[in-house]
Amino acid sequence: ILIKKMAAKSKFLASVPATLILSLIFLYSHVVYSLESVFAVNCGGDSHTDFYGIRYKKDQLTEGYASDFGKSLIISRVPESDRILYQTERYHTTDFQYDIPIKEDGKYVLVLKFCEVYFKQPGGKVFDVQINGQVKVLENLDIFSKAGIAMAHDEYIPFRISGDELFIGGEELVYDGKITVEFLKGDADNPKINAIVVYKHSEDIPTLPPIHQPEEVAEDEGDIEDADTTRKFKKTSGPRIRSPYDSDESWFWPVTVVVALFLPIIFCLCRH
Repeated sequence: ILIKKMAAKSKFLASVPATLILSLIFLYSHVVYSLESVFAVNCGGDSHTDFYGIRYKKDQLTEGYASDFGKSLIISRVPESDRILYQTERYHTTDFQYDIPIKEDGKYVLVLKFCEVYFKQPGGKVFDVQINGQVKVLENLDIFSKAGIAMAHDEYIPFRISGDELFIGGEELVYDGKITVEFLKGDADNPKINAIVVYKHSEDIPTLPPIHQPEEVAEDEGDIEDADTTRKFKKTSGPRIRSPYDSDESWFWPVTVVVALFLPIIFCLCRH
């Protein structure tokens, strides 16, 4: 029993750092938020309140198709509770759009949330995003090329409204009280969107953490012998990964387990 409890405790302790690291990334990246959204929808999905307290409405759009195929994947780069924003989506076999009514003048940021959940190589899905039928804010968007598969990807599009004028993408448009976000079908597959949110302009707009790029392991010239078409690997010079038993605290659990095993035996001997 003692050993089982100790093993359970060790598993719990081992899980704590990963949980803390993920929480700290998001807490320290944006310590204090005074976020105000004027529009948020979980495309193809139900309502959801995200990590930052933004309430996404259930998607009521009837154009195209809703899909939750992404639920079969674990989405990276976001807190576990917000994976749903990237697991559901709306797509169409032709162009489709969302209308976003905004009444007040001011600066805003449109955030388009994407995640590739099907294609496993670049070029599988490529499309454009256009605003109010005039300004292409995203051209030839290839989600896989941006982030790979099952990885959250956000696009941030600032704009300003002043009376009957809309300033976006370096262009000045006539504004009629709404922003129309159009997803235009390209030559490769269908356009899609996972979630949309519009923030009132602030320096505290939350952004995704950088994508971790695995470090390339440098090859030792003494370990590798190049041939014309093949490569031979000689005897390695030693382990590349540090042994976990090199840690100053690595003795603790092995010694504890040994003591736990022998204490009952000694106790029984003493009684006899």
